[in-house]
Amino acid sequence: MTTLADLSRDQLLAVAHEYMLLGMLSNQATLPQTLVAGGTLDDLNEVAIDLWMGASPIYTHRMRALMGIEGDDVPAIMKALQLDVGFVHQYMDVHYQVNDSNHGEFWLEHCGALLNVEPFGDERVVGMCHTIEDPTFDATAYATNPRARIRPIHRPPRIPADRKPHCHWTIAIEPENDPVGPARLTRQISTLPLASIAVTPRPAGDGYPRDVDPKFRLADTSDATLAALAVEFSLQTHLLMCSAEIALAERFGADRARELLGDAWLATAWAGSERLRDALGGSIDVATALALSPALPPGFAREVTTTGRHVHAVLIPESSALLADDQPGWIGALVRGEPRGIEGIVQPIDARARVTGMRVAGGAVEIDVHADPAAAPAPAPEPVGFMRIGMLANWKFVL
Repeated sequence: MTTLADLSRDQLLAVAHEYMLLGMLSNQATLPQTLVAGGTLDDLNEVAIDLWMGASPIYTHRMRALMGIEGDDVPAIMKALQLDVGFVHQYMDVHYQVNDSNHGEFWLEHCGALLNVEPFGDERVVGMCHTIEDPTFDATAYATNPRARIRPIHRPPRIPADRKPHCHWTIAIEPENDPVGPARLTRQISTLPLASIAVTPRPAGDGYPRDVDPKFRLADTSDATLAALAVEFSLQTHLLMCSAEIALAERFGADRARELLGDAWLATAWAGSERLRDALGGSIDVATALALSPALPPGFAREVTTTGRHVHAVLIPESSALLADDQPGWIGALVRGEPRGIEGIVQPIDARARVTGMRVAGGAVEIDVHADPAAAPAPAPEPVGFMRIGMLANWKFVL
């Protein structure tokens, strides 16, 4: 079985970037589900706000702990932004400038998310760059300092149409600002077992305790820290999906929300497996996909074995609480035996693979996949169509 530790440095760097991109893939797969359920663009914006505000303060604290990010000043906020799945390196080409400990700026020379929505008109652009970003940027900042605020210097819609940078923002910590507390969903997300899984220790002397580096890249870390970062990037996405299910359930009911998240899991896993295959040289098997896919939640040790055309995976939780079947998000779907996410992991690798069993047994999740050479190849399911829109699924990192 292949693990992150088995990868070469170049492979690990490529895979870590794929883990970081998963958050954007999940966002693209999930938010349109609001419209599928009969909601409006206003509903989509509100779900996006709840999704990011619910999860980002929790995973920001975890990332600070992993990387040794100390303090509550603007440089500390910037370091957290540099390690957030909402700011995927290269896809979001973000530049940072520290003016003093309480003031700074950042700007995006390239924003893949903007380029994805611009073809749909100014209403979608305003929804993302104004309605969604105003509260969610602040939520990420106040995870470090409750008196911090992020405000635009300029932002889209772009006038002229080719304006660069795409947007420009200030970060300010002012004593007169009223401190902002956790958002409503943040409190719920903080109590989930997934939010409390162990943070992987980093090697002594590694991490990000030094001054903020405006050009920080994942390649600046050791192999061990890079692998730990990949796990945290996966966790960030899974916490976002927990937040998403709660937000969708409040609007469309619990059963409908689970259906919508099941389709989003399938679509994200499908695109993620295609990209993982390409990142590892274009040829992996089903067992490797199950062993490495970030669409399966962290907090589980994975054991994957192959016998002929049959693959058996066992996911052993670090805490029995991770097996609770009432958890929101993809982890809850996994424990309840929802096969769509597993199908999304394995079928891009082998179109004849079928999920033949999922169960919780002996304190672990067990998954069986069989590939019958006589079976008809499975076509890409309809929800995967969301991933074909725009540039995201085909984005190429330059490493």
